[in-house]
Amino acid sequence: MSRFLPVHWVPKLLISMFCMHSMLQLSDTDGVHRKPLDLHNQKAAVFIFVGVECPISNSYAPEINRIIKTYKDKGLDFYIVYSDPNLSVDDAKKHAKEFGYTCPALMDPQQKLLKKVNATATPEAAVVDAKGQVLYLGRIDNWYEDFGKQRYAATTHDLRDALDAIAAGKKVATPVTKVVGCPV
Repeated sequence: MSRFLPVHWVPKLLISMFCMHSMLQLSDTDGVHRKPLDLHNQKAAVFIFVGVECPISNSYAPEINRIIKTYKDKGLDFYIVYSDPNLSVDDAKKHAKEFGYTCPALMDPQQKLLKKVNATATPEAAVVDAKGQVLYLGRIDNWYEDFGKQRYAATTHDLRDALDAIAAGKKVATPVTKVVGCPV
């Protein structure tokens, strides 16, 4: 008897691995079930992981809102993501309203999306294409150089640079950047 398994399972495994990203379903703060990795005709989905109690994350809310406003009509879907397993939907909804987020706010208490994109802190952005490939993972910009070291103004705009490239159909020049924020 052969030690090797029949190869008829290989196509099924490949199909399931390829399609697994589209099966991820999360609820938003309004109770709507969403498949955020089903992009349909969009170029990519932008996930911005935020923390309710993270001062660095909260300080980025105005910039996050400006980015959403600037890029929402350029073939990109935006989502705010709450991955704290102890956060209630009501608290997340209140936070999203207080900080003026205009895109859907997803609840990821089991951290499925967080783990899929390898996010580690808040605020952190992950940009994922229709194939489930992470095109960008990292900081919004370099406003925070390190803990306790904040610049007067950002000198690099990493997420904006990545979104400009993706919207133009180009490769992201710096696909991973160091995040300064609160660990998830």
